[in-house]
Amino acid sequence: MQKSNILNKSNMGNNKAIIFIHGWKGNKNSFVSLSSMLKIKNAEWFFPEAPYIIDNNTKLRSWSFQKEDGTYEIKKSRILLEDFLFNNILNKFLPKNVFFIGFSQGATVCYEFLLRLKYSWGGVFPVAGFIRDWSKKIDIHPNQKKTMIYIGHGITDEVINVSQSEKIYEYLSKNDFNCKLMKYNGGHKISLNYLREVEKYINK
Repeated sequence: MQKSNILNKSNMGNNKAIIFIHGWKGNKNSFVSLSSMLKIKNAEWFFPEAPYIIDNNTKLRSWSFQKEDGTYEIKKSRILLEDFLFNNILNKFLPKNVFFIGFSQGATVCYEFLLRLKYSWGGVFPVAGFIRDWSKKIDIHPNQKKTMIYIGHGITDEVINVSQSEKIYEYLSKNDFNCKLMKYNGGHKISLNYLREVEKYINK
């Protein structure tokens, strides 16, 4: 991954990596304030940026785009994230000390890419996300049964209905994954109460 595609808030001597995956029309700067808002000990923050440009006149990005046949193009995102993980994360941090927060489309990246890898992460925190195609096998790696998957969703979300997270939580619970669901007041946003729970979990 090129340096221009990632923002890194780092300090020497950290043993945890926290990676924030932005949503549709976001970029690497979208949620950088979280690194100051959340008081997480010994953590290095990373903010990768999606490869697909939505509008040439803006810096807004997407992790996928829909093709004419209705399928989604994700190849560049997969390559970018694989390169990022292997060259910036897994060569420095143990998987159990790696945590992901994904918002909206970034939560979908958590479900459809990060949870399909063989590594047992320290935690995956998808917020206001969805799975694109339930007709396909939900191919989450069995090793992820050791990973804490803590889902958050606003009950009045007007962009992605909370029922999407409820359905995902039901599937994960039924298949014995270690998961929780927090439904909170509000729309398509990340709740501060949810973030505080994430903070406590990572710091424990």
